[in-house]
Amino acid sequence: MLDADGDGRWRADGVPDPRLDGCFDVDLESSSMTNTLPVHRLGLALGAATEAPAAYVRAGDLAVERLEQRYQRIGDRDFAYTAPVFDFSCVLNYDEHLLVTDYPGIAVRLS
Repeated sequence: MLDADGDGRWRADGVPDPRLDGCFDVDLESSSMTNTLPVHRLGLALGAATEAPAAYVRAGDLAVERLEQRYQRIGDRDFAYTAPVFDFSCVLNYDEHLLVTDYPGIAVRLS
């Protein structure tokens, strides 16, 4: 079980997990939808960028770890995304509600 206090502190199975201090979002492995959470929370202006570490939950064994990631708003509905630990970067496309429509290699929403 993973709990957040809303102030960037987390508990995993009831025990404080200081590795996750400063994380405000959860990121589920292989899910495009959890990338919607920081985009809404951050409200980045066009051209702005920020670090947005997340509590990352592995799909296979539900292990939790800290995931360093960065978002930069490069268009009305486009964000440059990087996750250095995976040596991964891409452009995420969102719809008018800022829900992910295209996450290269993971998901594409069909019309």
